[in-house]
Amino acid sequence: MPGPESVNDLVKRIAGRDQAAFRRFYRRLVRAVFAQVCESLGSPALAVAVTRAVFVEVWRLAPMSESRQLDGVAWVTAIAARRAADRLREINGTMPALGVAYDDLLGRELAVALGAEPPAQLETFFHTPTD
Repeated sequence: MPGPESVNDLVKRIAGRDQAAFRRFYRRLVRAVFAQVCESLGSPALAVAVTRAVFVEVWRLAPMSESRQLDGVAWVTAIAARRAADRLREINGTMPALGVAYDDLLGRELAVALGAEPPAQLETFFHTPTD
């Protein structure tokens, strides 16, 4: 029996728009990304929205990463750090706020990428067994 897929293998499959691979990727990394973002922002409520944005960005950018060798964990960590920094700039007024409507749009887009019914609640995936 083969071992579990590596994060890098999942990224390659996500690049091919494989929703099942994206769900496994999400479930494998959502807690770590949420913890990283929560630590940066100091607010679980803000961290939920930013974590959604991170995974939507992964879904959007994965096809562009297909031809490059990348470390999937480092890649998602860098996206999370940048998204958290962007949210802090919004809070501090040095960047225009995108608002709740944008967060809701990201929630719906994440649900579609995961093959779930909108709205995708981050909490739903914290206690879901793997595929």
